[in-house]
Amino acid sequence: MAKRSIKQHEQPMMAALRAEHRHIANVMALFGDQLDAIEKGQLVDTHVVYETIDYMVRWPDRFHHPREDILYARAAELDTELADSVDSLQREHDDTARRGRELLESIERWREGTVPGANVVKRGREYIKNSHRHMNAEEKLVFPQIEALLKESDWIEFERQDRLKPYADPVFGTRVDRDFRNLARKLRLGVKHGIERGVMTEWVSLDALIESYEVFSIAYESTRSITQDHLKAAWYDSVDIVKDTPFTAMFRCGLNNTRLSARWLGEVVGVSKDALDDLSRVNQERKDQIRILKREGY
Repeated sequence: MAKRSIKQHEQPMMAALRAEHRHIANVMALFGDQLDAIEKGQLVDTHVVYETIDYMVRWPDRFHHPREDILYARAAELDTELADSVDSLQREHDDTARRGRELLESIERWREGTVPGANVVKRGREYIKNSHRHMNAEEKLVFPQIEALLKESDWIEFERQDRLKPYADPVFGTRVDRDFRNLARKLRLGVKHGIERGVMTEWVSLDALIESYEVFSIAYESTRSITQDHLKAAWYDSVDIVKDTPFTAMFRCGLNNTRLSARWLGEVVGVSKDALDDLSRVNQERKDQIRILKREGY
């Protein structure tokens, strides 16, 4: 009974790391679909291909892996037999970051036309394979040992460390980062990029319609999140102003709200512009797909 209760009590930090692994696996699955399409000479959204690895470089490599390293170091202190496994995984984190930067550079050059698609496909598949192997080793070997070794006092101490606090995920978090909106849209749709033989023109048009809806959905969620953040900022600023300078609070609050409103408007205009750009891209992709279908006799 004791073992069962321990298993059911998953520390929030470990639950977060496992959830991040699922997110990474979803991104890698989408990236794999893109690589298949590139290899077959099919139409792909180069923005999505780029954003996939840009996300890996800018989020897991900067926030997910360093948090794991801190846990690994503490576990190795408690059990010296873990030292070799931990050292290997930490070196793999560094190696993954290096491979990610190199792959991102290859994708950039491929988009410019100076590197063949075969280069991206080869590097990309190696990256996916290594990512899955690494996460499997962590979840099957190291995570269970960490959970068995660390005591409640260790987790309480970890809670106080800023470096271990979860950071908002720019794709799977409450607000999608503008740099990753194409990636987020494709992940939501779960649509394989590339045109398979036998796909009908009507399906392509329907797919474009659904994707257009996702563009509006992401833009709406971003606008709502931006508005909520600004309303909170206005409220907290107003409270502080009233406390500090009650006699001039009305005038200062008015100036502050004007400043925040201008910033809010600028961010909303940016989201709107991005949405229009994305709609134009979706429409162009639909036209390209239909043109290829007609060329192949469908």
